[in-house]
Amino acid sequence: MDTNKSYQIIRVAKKYYELHMGQLEIAQEEGVSKSTISRMLQKAIDLGYVKVTIDAPVESVKEMEDQLKQTFHLKEVFVSPNLVDDEEINLRDTCRALAGNLDKYIIDNTVVAVSWGNTLNCLAGQIQPLKAKDIKVVQLNGGVAKSASSTGASQIVDALTMAGHGIGYMFPVPAIVDSKHTSEILQEETQVKNVLRLAKEAEVSIFSIGALSKDSILYEVEYLKDEDFQALEKNKAVGDIASRYFDINGNIALKELDDRVVGFGLEELREKEWTIAIAVGVNKVDAIIGALRAGFMNVLYTDEKTAREILNRNLLG
Repeated sequence: MDTNKSYQIIRVAKKYYELHMGQLEIAQEEGVSKSTISRMLQKAIDLGYVKVTIDAPVESVKEMEDQLKQTFHLKEVFVSPNLVDDEEINLRDTCRALAGNLDKYIIDNTVVAVSWGNTLNCLAGQIQPLKAKDIKVVQLNGGVAKSASSTGASQIVDALTMAGHGIGYMFPVPAIVDSKHTSEILQEETQVKNVLRLAKEAEVSIFSIGALSKDSILYEVEYLKDEDFQALEKNKAVGDIASRYFDINGNIALKELDDRVVGFGLEELREKEWTIAIAVGVNKVDAIIGALRAGFMNVLYTDEKTAREILNRNLLG
């Protein structure tokens, strides 16, 4: 696209969005048709010159919130309404709700432990400056050395650290290693031991819940091998938190694999003041139920469709 054409698109966008001129008025000034102006405005969006966001408040669906809270004995629940049938938008709304409530959980000098993944990456993009100061943000588990998609590991740590004027601590090892022996050796390494100690001291943990799926990053980068996946299926694993896989009742599904994970133990989540899970998607329902039954979280952020399925499926046992 030549410079003059690019300038015209930007000029038209500024007239429409910043000066609030009508399309017909702009068309007369530019000497083109109204339909051409409409196409230019769409082109401005396609090229990224204009970004449209809706910053309306997200209110919890109270009836489902109360049902989930009572059924699973939770401190808090937030159920974002499904205003449109789009999982990505519903996830973004749920993340925006949690981001807007972080001041409730995080105060000055709080240590916050976080997992990583696509959901936490989405949350990172919604976080605004916090009232809290001097917080510490630490990863719950190791990451991946390479991936075709972003794990969000550094994004969530960086976003919270910046928002809370604090310090971030990354987990400098892989999420899953080849043997229990390797895991034990790594966890004795000074830097890893310090990060684990800080994670245990955390008053707040924020994590997502993953479904058992070959679409997972761990499977994609072959940390989770075919034989591991088949064994997890055989042992009726439903999902994971921070790379630790469990069944529908929250029991570790495959101890041999769990011994190879480098990171925080799930049983330790129950000791935190605030254990905040955020999960959206019907494919994650069994994993969410397993985590709820095991008491891995005392706060849940999810969306209306997922919440309804959790309640229905839990009744079926």
